[in-house]
Amino acid sequence: MPVRPFARDDIPQVADLNWRVLRGRKGPPPSRLTSFLQEAYFANPWLDGAQPSLVYETADGKVVGFLGVIARKMSLRGQSLRVAFGGNFVVEPEFRSTLAGLHLLTTYMAGGQDVSQTDSANDISRRLLERLGFRTIVPFSVHWARPLRPAGYAAYELSRFAGRRVSAALRFAAQPFCSVADRMAARLRFSPFRQAEAVLHASELDAETLLRCLTEFRGDYALWAEYDAHSLQWLLSFMERVQARGKLRKLVLRDDHGKVVGWYIYGVKPGAVGEVVQIGGERQSMQRILEHLFHDAWGQGVVALHGVVNSSLMDEFSDKNCFFTCRGGWMLAHSRRPEIIERLTRGDAFLSRLDGEWSMGFGR
Repeated sequence: MPVRPFARDDIPQVADLNWRVLRGRKGPPPSRLTSFLQEAYFANPWLDGAQPSLVYETADGKVVGFLGVIARKMSLRGQSLRVAFGGNFVVEPEFRSTLAGLHLLTTYMAGGQDVSQTDSANDISRRLLERLGFRTIVPFSVHWARPLRPAGYAAYELSRFAGRRVSAALRFAAQPFCSVADRMAARLRFSPFRQAEAVLHASELDAETLLRCLTEFRGDYALWAEYDAHSLQWLLSFMERVQARGKLRKLVLRDDHGKVVGWYIYGVKPGAVGEVVQIGGERQSMQRILEHLFHDAWGQGVVALHGVVNSSLMDEFSDKNCFFTCRGGWMLAHSRRPEIIERLTRGDAFLSRLDGEWSMGFGR
């Protein structure tokens, strides 16, 4: 059978396939991509031989397709679930007519997991997965955006559609105007982008504190991600090393009495968009948590923040001048247990970008 488990000896071929086809880059793949594949798929704390990553191999031993699988653990009202997140899905263009991609996906779905899931599908893969029986999980596919430097954000977004040289020239030429406009936007009393000093007190968020927060603040949701101290520490360290979305910044927030009321994790890229990994805390403190996040990211030089919001919190985000879209990546899931899909489609889950394959991405 041309589909088989991904082995360490396949890493050079998969790295080349990923670099050339998935990312559209020329030349040999960088060593950091090889290291990433080794660590993400052979050294993570959730390794499960029953849920391997997969390659599609020709008769002469050439790897022409790859589907990365990250095993995770979740809980449904205390009952442990095996979840397999699929990502880094790529097939050589000349082999797409052979249905190599379909064979990879059907083999993945036939595994022993309770749920097959992805949290970053594009429009093309979404349509393909839906034809195979996956459901789009709309409550976890709503993305929010909050401009912090509106002029800088506009210039940044425009530059993404230009070539690298044109992009750099455009941002350089616009910088003086953007700096003046953004300073005014941050200071004017009537401006929706006004930055006021945050009232909560921040300190570095470590894995032990985050583990307690994830338990304390998950509320009465039926479904949540399972972690222990080792797996959570490994994941945070992995994200800090890879820096797929910039330098990882993670803070826990306390009130004047020292009580923990919330936390957030995001990637810092000065002059660019910061991607939010996770926000959590007391529902009644959410607007103050957002205010602190926005002020902190503004102080780090970020032009805007993007993230995924549970639909139950859209009012709080909207009140803080966020806008919403479903175009930033789709969550889809498939399970032979209907109650799991029902919980997800109802938004009855305490999940974030931390809990799937998005957090273990390589970046660009």
